[in-house]
Amino acid sequence: MPIYYPSILAACAVTSVVLSLVLIGVSIRQDELLKKYRSARWCLCAAFMAFGIANMLQATMETDGKEEALTGVMTIFIGSVQAMMFTTVVLIFIRPAIVTVRRALLQITAILLVSVFLFVARFTFPLSVFYPFYYVCILGYVLLMAMYTYVFVKSYKVFKKQMLDYYEEEEMLYRMRWIKWTFWSALVVGILALLLLTDNYIVNILLTALFAAYFLFITISFINYQQYAQFIVRAYEDEPSVSQQNAEKEKLSVADVEKLRTSISEWVSKKKYAESDLSVEEIAGQFGTNSSFLRKYFNNFVGEDFRSWRNLIRIEEAKRLIDDNPSIKIVEVMKLTGFNDRPYFYRIFQKLVGVSVSEYRKGRGGVG
Repeated sequence: MPIYYPSILAACAVTSVVLSLVLIGVSIRQDELLKKYRSARWCLCAAFMAFGIANMLQATMETDGKEEALTGVMTIFIGSVQAMMFTTVVLIFIRPAIVTVRRALLQITAILLVSVFLFVARFTFPLSVFYPFYYVCILGYVLLMAMYTYVFVKSYKVFKKQMLDYYEEEEMLYRMRWIKWTFWSALVVGILALLLLTDNYIVNILLTALFAAYFLFITISFINYQQYAQFIVRAYEDEPSVSQQNAEKEKLSVADVEKLRTSISEWVSKKKYAESDLSVEEIAGQFGTNSSFLRKYFNNFVGEDFRSWRNLIRIEEAKRLIDDNPSIKIVEVMKLTGFNDRPYFYRIFQKLVGVSVSEYRKGRGGVG
């Protein structure tokens, strides 16, 4: 065993413990809607602490010449706990209602019981009996990854629909795409953890360092989530009123249509489309109507949904700004047209104009 191996494991262990302490010190608003977000912090702290303890024990076991099977048992246990914790945190990000203490306790209890059985079996069963159980548990770990992937994909579809229905703003999802990255990167880390079973020192060092770096990414993502929490929670908490639900069944009268058309014209002239982070209900209120009437109007009389129409209005304004001042900064164009995410702005501009922002600016004598 390389002499530096225990030192690297210890350094990564200390890193994970420090990150857990950082999370404990994060200030979270005392908002009832953020109750599960506060609980998620303890899930992450537990995962980080488990990783740190595992590294310390692994260094000791390697120094004492323990068999690799014990390291494998620990890897399966820690990997399963972290997979459960990370998945729970991501689900709290996108669908807090489906995360309950009961479900979390059932999962952690099942993982703990299987791990204890495997650990005891190593010392009580012959190797010829132990290893079949060991390999079954490895397969179970892979199936656990698959199950969490299924749960996330299903939940993210619901989250995506809820956000689009509530905000009529596709850009909101782009701004929160890091949530997807958090889960998929966690899945990759969980799969790579299986390489620790090879008991190769170089592989173990590289993966352990990677995991510690990943924990830093998770910590930053968790802290940043608080600025988006209000948007997500609002989309789930604000249920349509009875009057809004009844409005879906009513027909638009000629007077309603003319009144709404006039309101929309005034809304555009005042450049209210540049306002962002508003729900479709709040926007409809600016028109003196509700979201149901607004959607029905655009579908029946405009021929496209409100989201697409507003993007077209915004991009036309962006073109005008560039035409009038080719050297204007993109961030200023975005600010004046209601966009918050640069990649999304570029994508929509390319889609609606047919050329990139840079190409359009060059065509107008801009700096590109």
